Amino acid sequence: MFTRTLIASFGFDIDFVLRRLASGKYDRVVLVALKTTDGFERVKKAYSTLSLVCTSLKVDCVLEPITPSVILRSVQSLLLNEAEKADELEVYLTGGPRILVTTLLLSVTMLARDHALKTQVLVEGEGFECIMRIYVNSLLGRLSLDERDKIIISMLEGEKLTLGEIARRTGIPKSTVHRRLEELIEKGLITKTETDTYIANPIAEITCAE
Repeated sequence: MFTRTLIASFGFDIDFVLRRLASGKYDRVVLVALKTTDGFERVKKAYSTLSLVCTSLKVDCVLEPITPSVILRSVQSLLLNEAEKADELEVYLTGGPRILVTTLLLSVTMLARDHALKTQVLVEGEGFECIMRIYVNSLLGRLSLDERDKIIISMLEGEKLTLGEIARRTGIPKSTVHRRLEELIEKGLITKTETDTYIANPIAEITCAE
């Protein structure tokens, strides 16, 4: 059975998570919260309210408390465990303390490629209805490119080019360009169109409500 999981940094405000529940169909929601002495009771109270919504939607929702002193190791372990079980994983970075949001983002960059392929990071605007969707595989793949691949993929940002056009503009032999394009396709970083042109796959997209 296909499983779509949402991992959300979680604080006291449930509105962000409610919006995600309303906009997407999830099978499982994991709310990651810092277990602090002065704030965790408020977190549990917020989760208690949210869990009622999850029950009504028949979504499996769980609260995962994280001890601050072992936050990086704990978040990495949680993310890996959820990535192994899910067919599609969204990591939602809006609610909760900044250190938790940053740790989740850092942990995403450590995912293996098979997990990165099915993972997206979502960041929602505050005060305006826009959301950024980051494609983790594209982000991590570009970080590991050599200079020639970086040159090729930068040319394909928002512009469709043929093999010959890329070779002519870069001065790289056509056979070398062809081999590199095939490797970039295999990595999921570019797409070959029906008209035999190539275009870069986006790292991120931003959508806003009308």
